[in-house]
Amino acid sequence: MGTLFKFLLFFLGGIYLLRLISPFLFKLMISSLVKKANTQAQKKEPPTPPKTKSPSDSMGEYIDYEELD
Repeated sequence: MGTLFKFLLFFLGGIYLLRLISPFLFKLMISSLVKKANTQAQKKEPPTPPKTKSPSDSMGEYIDYEELD
């Protein structure tokens, strides 16, 4: 009877500890995955020169609306 009690105690204690630690492990895994994805994306994408904005880009196209009766 003592062996079964020890087994259940360790099993339930392990599950309890896993539930306490799992959010931290999950956050650590996700952050490392994001860092790895960012580094791979930076390796694939060459740096682009900054685009200068011309004055015509900031103004929209003029549209003449007709009045409807």
